[in-house]
Amino acid sequence: MILKSREIEIIAGSPFANDKLNRQESAEALTLFVTSTSDPMVVCIDAPWGQGKTTFLKMWEQHLKDNDIPTLYFNAWENDFSDDALVSLIGEISSSIDEISKSGNQAKAHEYLNKAKNLGITLLKRSVPVAAKIATAGAIDLDNITEQALSSFAESVAKEQLEKYEKSKNTLKAFRNSLSELASSITNNENPKPLVFIIDELDRCRPNFSIEILEKAKHFFNVENIVFVLGADKTQLGHSIKAIYGSELNVNGYLRRFIDFDYVLPPPDKGLFVKALFNKFSFNVYFSSKTGSETRYEGEQALTMFTELFELYKLTLREQEHCCSLLSLSIRTTPSNYRLHPLFLCFLIVLKVKEPDIYKRFITEEIGPISLLTHLRDEIGAHELLDSHYGTVLEAHIISSKCYLHESDENTAIYKEITESSSTGDLEKQRAKKILQLINDYDWNGGIRSLGYLVKKIEIASRFKS
Repeated sequence: MILKSREIEIIAGSPFANDKLNRQESAEALTLFVTSTSDPMVVCIDAPWGQGKTTFLKMWEQHLKDNDIPTLYFNAWENDFSDDALVSLIGEISSSIDEISKSGNQAKAHEYLNKAKNLGITLLKRSVPVAAKIATAGAIDLDNITEQALSSFAESVAKEQLEKYEKSKNTLKAFRNSLSELASSITNNENPKPLVFIIDELDRCRPNFSIEILEKAKHFFNVENIVFVLGADKTQLGHSIKAIYGSELNVNGYLRRFIDFDYVLPPPDKGLFVKALFNKFSFNVYFSSKTGSETRYEGEQALTMFTELFELYKLTLREQEHCCSLLSLSIRTTPSNYRLHPLFLCFLIVLKVKEPDIYKRFITEEIGPISLLTHLRDEIGAHELLDSHYGTVLEAHIISSKCYLHESDENTAIYKEITESSSTGDLEKQRAKKILQLINDYDWNGGIRSLGYLVKKIEIASRFKS
């Protein structure tokens, strides 16, 4: 059994061999889309933070390379220390030029790259502001300067600015032409394909840098044979943009200026990722050793409870991995012949990760079991979970988690009232009786007041930082 999930190995020639989320179909569809035209294009791969965008983009990057499509991968978050996004983007092309260009075309590729770099330097140079030139007039004795001289001075400044504008416009055009020629030179002439420039983690950058990347990609690199692919949570990216331009900004309208197409990365099917995580963490090694009558099904219980709770609370893939890491660390402090109470343990872990305030209030007895169950039932889909067999067992765990003697506990009194009420249905009475029977079993088999035992495991596990 391992402590933390390892990075997925991406194999050249078979990049989706270790893909457990069935995302190869998305990669193939995107490949057909970006290679269907030579027109400039910006595509956004949209998914919430923690849903596996980076892993997908790296797999897709290798898939593109395997199909002889020149591809660059740029992690914007790791490069937002840069003072200028244009420098970063040109630098990424420069550092990868030999890898992405065909051996026979490398000389030409370097020629066009150097031309583009020189033009880029020209674009980056700061011109002397008009204000500075006007300020120099302050050194002149205005009492002795004629109106005609001032008029000539203003005219010369205006003329200089117009000339600089025209030069900048021509330089930008030449820069774009060089990039287009560069993109054409690095592909197969018999079967031309665009240069795919993947920019990942855009939503995690400094707001200024995120905006500058968008602007530079669209205004400077908007040329034939170059496709930009942005990996971002558009909701979070919108927050960054509003931080600069104000909360009243129409974010969708603003982003539409830069992004031509969106592709929403589909979430994995229910339970698919958690099964992969159980394999990666090698939980089967631990659970297979639990052969006692009270513990033999703990592996199935843990997997089922995580599957249901991850869906119920809409946990991201990263949050799911964190939960499995806490379970792994908790397991390491539990001998195989000890009961793990996995239904309750997994619930507490998810509560700590997703709703830490409710978790803290429950373990410190600020709220009781009934209040916690009421809060849980407010989640959409919680009733279906609690009405299931494992859900009923979980409810019994929650009710008895702080009990000393269940016979006199006020929480169990509610279920006794249900069994004796003439206004409740048979199914509800059967469920209440089942919960009371489970609580009675816990009383004799070590399940009463299990909260402290499990919380200790979780809190010890939480002290480890990966």
